[in-house]
Amino acid sequence: MKMQVVFKNLKDEVLRNKIRTYAEKRLSNLTRYSHHIINGELTFEEGRGQYETVLMVHVKGANLTAKARSKDPLESIDRVKDKIKSQLKKYEEKLKLEDRRKNNEKTFSSSPL
Repeated sequence: MKMQVVFKNLKDEVLRNKIRTYAEKRLSNLTRYSHHIINGELTFEEGRGQYETVLMVHVKGANLTAKARSKDPLESIDRVKDKIKSQLKKYEEKLKLEDRRKNNEKTFSSSPL
């Protein structure tokens, strides 16, 4: 999965590199939950001593978004990862249900009366 990391209002280059490597490490295994992920974008913004993190994951047919705010930048990354993880699981369940419905419709429509 290709992940783009965007920083807003964060000037410290050392902190940027630390956040980027941590985010890539933590978010690299999201493909475990869905193989339909196209790409992702992590937006990281500092304001008033808080770090707001927004993670957008583009999957086949949908865009999933999670937001978190924390005083610790690494904690906010963990929070958005957990939120996206649960959304990816729901997305995969939805796809499985749609496949089952389609298969059932084919079975009923092709059966002789």
